[in-house]
Amino acid sequence: MTSPSIRAAAAALLLLSVTACAGSAQRGGGAGRDTLVWASGAAPNSLDIAHGFNGASTTIQMAVLDTMVTLDDRGVPAPALAASWTQPDPASYEFTLREGVKFTDGSALTADDAAYSLRRHLDPAVASQAASYFTTVKKVEAVGADKVRVTLNRPNPAFLAVAAVAWQVVPRKLAEAHPKDLGSPEVGTIGTGPFKVVKFSLTSGTVLERNDAYWGPKPALRRIEIKSITDAETLRMAVRSGEVDGTDGLNARDARKWTGLPGVTTFFYPSNNIAYLTMAVGAGPLKDVHVRWAIAHAVDRAALTNLMTAGHGGPATAMLPRPQLTAVYGDAVPAFPDQPLDLAAAKAELAKSAYPDGFTLSVPYATGGDSATVMQAVAADLAKIGIKIVLEPNPGDKYMARMMAHDRLGIQYVSLTYGTPDPIEVLPDMISRGAAEPQGFNFSGYGSADLDARLDTFASATGEARKTQLTGLLTEIAEQVPYVPLFYTDNAVALSDRFTATFGTWRFNYLTLVRPASGS
Repeated sequence: MTSPSIRAAAAALLLLSVTACAGSAQRGGGAGRDTLVWASGAAPNSLDIAHGFNGASTTIQMAVLDTMVTLDDRGVPAPALAASWTQPDPASYEFTLREGVKFTDGSALTADDAAYSLRRHLDPAVASQAASYFTTVKKVEAVGADKVRVTLNRPNPAFLAVAAVAWQVVPRKLAEAHPKDLGSPEVGTIGTGPFKVVKFSLTSGTVLERNDAYWGPKPALRRIEIKSITDAETLRMAVRSGEVDGTDGLNARDARKWTGLPGVTTFFYPSNNIAYLTMAVGAGPLKDVHVRWAIAHAVDRAALTNLMTAGHGGPATAMLPRPQLTAVYGDAVPAFPDQPLDLAAAKAELAKSAYPDGFTLSVPYATGGDSATVMQAVAADLAKIGIKIVLEPNPGDKYMARMMAHDRLGIQYVSLTYGTPDPIEVLPDMISRGAAEPQGFNFSGYGSADLDARLDTFASATGEARKTQLTGLLTEIAEQVPYVPLFYTDNAVALSDRFTATFGTWRFNYLTLVRPASGS
């Protein structure tokens, strides 16, 4: 997803002549070695995952708000605020809180805070963007001063993994008082994490300071200053000049521009993401499955993959991130129905539809990011079969708000990154009817009572039954084409040599892992 476009004065930055030695010495604008100046390629909109479930926002949230459990380097659930847990029966968990944990305002973490922090995602009045993660949760309650019991409406092997992403714990009193605007600049948030928020502005950035009362290993950094620079070249020059120390806002396709920057190391590592086209199936030409097949056959996905990943990624063959396919199938991923590039087949499908001579479709997109590049290429491809795409540029913030409101959806480019190795994290976003409501991520509107029931069954399946059910769901998506999977992209981070960190697919709290390099 893209966020507000903030363009800086690139010309001024281009006047800076930086050698490798000078760049290293000047990075961070003269900030201390324990201060990191970080640039995001998109702007955060909320420090509450319920209303800011996007990369720029969750990057900050993960540094400030602890979850009850976390994921280790292999993607396996591990203790966090919960020191331990038991499973009294297949459909319930009982968590025991870690002792002595306090919020950054000095108040003690309670089981009631933890229970409410999960329960609020189930409240329609909150309209949480993370609600689809917890559709199997039936009841959450504090059952003692240090224990939380979660009762599911059926067994769900993925519950711990999704909880590691979205069960962020905040004080109940604060969250209850602000169901709609928790995490906003006016309200802010309070957590138990390694950092605390001292400033959050949608226009001038965010400042975090080390939480010296943190229960876990103390972060090496004292302060993190976060700003948004959404113009790619301006961002690159800001890193080159030393105005900022690092960013995760670079595109893999621009890797060659980044890897040679003086005093900067660029890291690439596998991402749990997928980029795709979504087609709203509820009305108009896109309601016709033959139109959707025609579009899928006409889009040159191989060319898009080469354009957008520059070798740091690969083509998507199904509507799941690659690490999730591997988690279920290993190396034996099935061959799903496909629509390879074939203009003759595309025209034949269009001829079967109610629009044999083509049609015109207005398509909004976000300026200043990948959306513009992809949609321009898609428009050129579709013009070859008589489908005219009229592109409507939107500022990133307006486009994002329109998408999440499900306002006049049609055909859009979407790239989403997920946090767990379990497909049940993704599939409800794609095909559940609940996620087809405003604030949900089912932008196609594709879903049914039958699919909801199959998702419920899949969520509790194990072993070969899980593989069989997943294959059935992915096959239906491939045959009905509410989405066209495009490509996977590696994560990429550029970091000043003054700092070091270890990055990995499941280390999404990476701001807390950055530390000064020895000798810097």
